[in-house]
Amino acid sequence: MLAVLLARMSSRFGIPGLIVFLGLGILFGSDVLGIVAFDNAYLARLISTSALIIVLFEGGLKTEFTLVRKVALPSASLATLGVVVTSFIMGYAAHLVLGLPLMEGLLVGAIVGSTDAAAVFSVIGPQRIRQRVKSTLEAESGANDPMAVFLTILAINVIMGAAPSAWSLAGQLLWQGAVGLGLGVGLGRFVVWFVSRYDVGDDDSLYQAFFLGSAFLVYSMVSALNASGILAVYVYGIVVGNNAFPLSGQVVRFHEGLSWLAQVVLFALLGLLVFPNQLVDIVVPGLILAAIMILVARPPAVWLATLGMGFNTRERLFLSWAGLKGAVPVILATYPFLVNYEHSALIFNTVFFVVLVSALVQGTTIASAARLLGLDEGKAHSPVHTLELTSLRTVNTELVEYHVTQDCHAVGRMLRDLSLPKTVTVAAISRGDQVVIPRGSTSLAQGDFLFVLTPVDEVAHVQEILANGDGEPDEKTPDEKEFGSVEEKEVERRERRNE
Repeated sequence: MLAVLLARMSSRFGIPGLIVFLGLGILFGSDVLGIVAFDNAYLARLISTSALIIVLFEGGLKTEFTLVRKVALPSASLATLGVVVTSFIMGYAAHLVLGLPLMEGLLVGAIVGSTDAAAVFSVIGPQRIRQRVKSTLEAESGANDPMAVFLTILAINVIMGAAPSAWSLAGQLLWQGAVGLGLGVGLGRFVVWFVSRYDVGDDDSLYQAFFLGSAFLVYSMVSALNASGILAVYVYGIVVGNNAFPLSGQVVRFHEGLSWLAQVVLFALLGLLVFPNQLVDIVVPGLILAAIMILVARPPAVWLATLGMGFNTRERLFLSWAGLKGAVPVILATYPFLVNYEHSALIFNTVFFVVLVSALVQGTTIASAARLLGLDEGKAHSPVHTLELTSLRTVNTELVEYHVTQDCHAVGRMLRDLSLPKTVTVAAISRGDQVVIPRGSTSLAQGDFLFVLTPVDEVAHVQEILANGDGEPDEKTPDEKEFGSVEEKEVERRERRNE
């Protein structure tokens, strides 16, 4: 309750919720109020990973596949080449600043090399940033963990004297990514097919429980195969979120609330795990490493990873600044404890301090950076009129909300010209603070929210028509398209008479 209230207050000052949750964990921990004594690295890793599964699944549910497809190449490049470049620069810096042997410095670099999905979704998600840049950051954060985990485990194995061969390394990396991606897609399609044909139960709440369990099952199955469960559960969420199934709206809203709870647990727990009195000795080296990470390591990684991909200088600067660190680096920082490495405490405290600086500096300035670089698309739209999106399972129909964005094919076009299927009805249009009654002659404007009654199997088709205009040719005559059909004329005549 305190986390929610403080996060609500802090949002007015542009402070991300994750900082509030971290702060509460530190406040209630052993070194401040002393209410909760917690130093179990294994349990912290288990609970943090569980919370991260929920956050990643919810992030995938709300990610549009059409946007991911457009940024697949730059996000994949950032998630691989970008992580490698960042890790090596940070590793050499940690070797010099902390006085660690080079391989141990590279271990620190590998741990902080990736951006964090929970932090990115929490901070970037609510912002109105240019869509391609925003989607690239979100897709990168969901896909770069396999490389970070791979580099971390590799560094630990080398330090412990168990370095694998180059062929083995390449095979492990390929296996982690390919199996995580493949099973995420395959299991997502299977689950959507299953729930679309078989009722999970008469109680609607069982659908929420079913999908929550399925997310954990996907992560567990893929991880048991020594592949990337984190990548798999994010991809699984994207597949589920972009397909139609009964009560999909309720499932998404349930996981939105659950994701916030998971973020509170995740960051508060990480706050409990740190002891502030142990951070005093690493304040100076921690600040130096954080500055190197933000200003020296991330920018060249972004520039190299996005070379020739159509990003301008302002977009690359923002991608560099928005490389937020969060839960995943802290979770990876617990790995040395699991092998009883002698410098585990130093590495963990350094990583935590760097993550804390990243959250404080980058997290609080994301919106300002977007405005300064001209990538801010204005205040987020908060429609006054909302409709409960409920699946009508008896007739296999849903009431779905579509947002008409700037680059949509539908902008400026009349409803009658969109070639929507005859089984689809636009029930209402929310425009600013008004509800517009849809007619055939109604022109759509940027920012409109359409509430469409559509068969479940037409949901994706309607989205494609509104976004790209790839609909089937309609059967209206030229006169009907210009002046409306007989039915439309009769509706308009009755409305004029009533007015």
